Amino acid sequence: MGNFHSSKNLKLYDETGLAKWQKNSERLIADHGIFEIWACKFENLAQKKEGEFYIARCEDWVQVIAERSDGNLILVKQFRLGAERTFLELPGGRMDKGEDPISAARRELEEETGYCGDTAEIIAKLYPNPAIQSNVLYVVVIRNCQQSRSTHFDEFEDLVNTAVSKERL
Repeated sequence: MGNFHSSKNLKLYDETGLAKWQKNSERLIADHGIFEIWACKFENLAQKKEGEFYIARCEDWVQVIAERSDGNLILVKQFRLGAERTFLELPGGRMDKGEDPISAARRELEEETGYCGDTAEIIAKLYPNPAIQSNVLYVVVIRNCQQSRSTHFDEFEDLVNTAVSKERL
């Protein structure tokens, strides 16, 4: 039968033929400061089935591809509690309420590495895990970065920054 739906049922399906969903209720389960857990009841309108799903509502965040004038990238090493190990990763962090992605990327880069750059552009807007998270991840490239300030970490941050050639990644 494919994606064919009678005109009578069009309100049950979107323009691509997928069933529409409706949120019928939500309740806050836990507020952990940087994220909240919500129990939400959604109904698949075409199948007339309702289920309870758990959603993590987080602030949007940024990750920065920081390129120095010599072409090397600035990365940070830090211990990550969720995976219980140290990672080499892009600088970044959560956006403040009302903050735009470019400003957040510049702020996070400076806080974590002491580097500042000139041109900055958003190269990606991603939903990291849309099945259970509500937030957006912006990837921002900042070019011609130079270390011009000292770092100033958040309370539990402990980072080491390092320059890495693109070929090494």
